[in-house]
Amino acid sequence: MTRSRNYQVLSAAKAVARALGHDPADANLLAIQLAAEGRLDWDNSELLLLALEHLADLAGLPHVAETLGVTPEQARELTGSPDFPAPPYVLASGALWSKKDITAWRQAGR
Repeated sequence: MTRSRNYQVLSAAKAVARALGHDPADANLLAIQLAAEGRLDWDNSELLLLALEHLADLAGLPHVAETLGVTPEQARELTGSPDFPAPPYVLASGALWSKKDITAWRQAGR
């Protein structure tokens, strides 16, 4: 892929990450983590697309708070409780939880 094409893919990935409510750096960090999990031979664009797919199903603390109808401070406390679902990814910008897990936890009446 040419340099300008790489730039376009990176710019698009950042825009999609923002639209999903995530820090754009999350897409890059997650792509690097996915590469380390055995996808070293994948192109950067393939890794970024996979990272964005994962981000679409993940929620940061603000989304957790919104989903649970609590303040960010309360969400921080809840995510630290032993019965709260573990985040599948912890990036430099913070933990990312599965939206499905959060919804199931809420529906279980916790």
